[in-house]
Amino acid sequence: MRPVSAVLVASFSTLTPMLIEAEPVHLSVKMRDGASLTTLVYLPDGDGPFPTLVARTIYGPPVSPIGGELFESGMTVADYKPGDDNDDDEAAIHAGWPLITENGYALVIQNTRGRNGSDGIDRSWRDDGLDGYDLIEWVNDQSWSDGRIGLFGDSAVGFSAALAAAERPPSLDALFLQAAPGDPFGMDMAPRDGALRTESLLLQGGVLAFDVSESHISERGISPADKAELVLAIGRYVQALNDGLEDPLSSEAWRAVPMAEIPELDRLMPYWSILRDAITLETYRTETSVLGRIDVPTSVVTLWQDTFAESTMALFADLEKRDVPRELLILNGTHYEIDNPRIYPEPRMLSWFDHWLKDAERPARAIVKAATQGAPDFKTSELLDGLSGVTERLYFTDNRLSLVASDSADAEFLSDPSHPVPTRGGRYLLAPSGTLDQSDLIERSDTLTFRAKPVEYSRVLSGSVRGKIMVASDAPSFDVSIRLLDMAPGGDATLILSDHLRMASASPGKPTRVAFDMGNIRHHLRGGHRLAVMIAGSDFPAWDRNPQTGLTIFESSQLDAAVITVATSDMGASYIDLPFDLDAQ
Repeated sequence: MRPVSAVLVASFSTLTPMLIEAEPVHLSVKMRDGASLTTLVYLPDGDGPFPTLVARTIYGPPVSPIGGELFESGMTVADYKPGDDNDDDEAAIHAGWPLITENGYALVIQNTRGRNGSDGIDRSWRDDGLDGYDLIEWVNDQSWSDGRIGLFGDSAVGFSAALAAAERPPSLDALFLQAAPGDPFGMDMAPRDGALRTESLLLQGGVLAFDVSESHISERGISPADKAELVLAIGRYVQALNDGLEDPLSSEAWRAVPMAEIPELDRLMPYWSILRDAITLETYRTETSVLGRIDVPTSVVTLWQDTFAESTMALFADLEKRDVPRELLILNGTHYEIDNPRIYPEPRMLSWFDHWLKDAERPARAIVKAATQGAPDFKTSELLDGLSGVTERLYFTDNRLSLVASDSADAEFLSDPSHPVPTRGGRYLLAPSGTLDQSDLIERSDTLTFRAKPVEYSRVLSGSVRGKIMVASDAPSFDVSIRLLDMAPGGDATLILSDHLRMASASPGKPTRVAFDMGNIRHHLRGGHRLAVMIAGSDFPAWDRNPQTGLTIFESSQLDAAVITVATSDMGASYIDLPFDLDAQ
């Protein structure tokens, strides 16, 4: 597990800094309300004016890899060969900012509001749209810029870029996003009527307290003496959360009931109130969704096990629906693997901007290109739906996944939030993520597992995995965690996808059929392997524990055990729809 120092620079970002040799021009750029934001400008050799690439960051520059581009001393884009075995070379793994200016672009990096010397209060992405708009238009007015401008970034930096693009600044020409969400609070981390992804929200709220500007401290009414004490207290809390990610029940910070009563964070960070205030959380959902709002040509890169995979693909689907020029690359891996250029089939970012900002020939590549999880091949298509296979419906019955629903006895288990089922892989930011083994969880008495027959030949699961489940509980509120597994003959059970549902019941004990949607995937199922669905009442610490009292973990002072029943009879069938690519083996 990363030490807390790594969490402070990594949360919500891949971000390993790499210094630029050239000295930048340090500026303060005024926003429409008069706030001055610290801004660095790097210019290429020559007289200019130059096409310009812009990034806005909460972390302090320079902070981001760039689209699988590889930079070492003396190496150019033409020298890049995917698969070169130099992974121990730090300069080879992390993209080089010098590549931007050496390819004839001016580079502008701005610290976001209230952070790293910029004026104002850090409201955590809620000002990034208008501030980004103002920066783009400022760049357009500069003599060294030719008025052709692109925004880019990964993770939090990419999210800031997307928010600025969503405000439709007239001088913006193109956008490049990596592992960056289209609707993080509405889809990825805090779905409506759902649980909260605490591994992201808690730690992100903590790390945002670091590197805030003096103006943020002052405008929050905090004295310099108080600041030091606040930062120390928050640092201890973030360290405790980070240390407990692998085994949260050993951590006082994660076990706390109610959870997250941290007055220091409440005082310092406005963001923190989203955990307990539904109105503030809904404001974040509304203000930070960029779906339907981006109109410039956009290149999107995500990974199958990225924490933002679903809202990133939702952004691409929205661009596709509105016929905005676009491309999508889906890689194998988790959020922090986005900075390894060797997982890319080709460099992406500079060729994208060369076309839109320099009139270079558009790259000859498919609009949609998706890796296959568990295999080396890529699937190409002109449409996102081109990844979708033919649906096969399997019913939950007698511990099996069957092609036919049968009249079998309902299954049940005891869900105890004092002993939650641990997170073991998935699309998470800091909790154990990716395609990890679940075999030890299958043996627990508080999980149910339904197994399909082994496949005779290899098959490729490709598309959106959905279904419906009929459940009931004697608790006023309960959760259902649904995990799709790839079970090998030797006993390993690898996670493919998961979904997490939260239900409030006005009539405890009454069965309710609810839909689940695990999202999109392309996964190679080897011959002899079988698919399985594991059901539990928790997935902790990825999602906040449900006390099963009718209150949230941030309100409840007690935790109640509850029986959860899954209907498996033909009268109340639960099922999963699995899309298979019939052309792939």
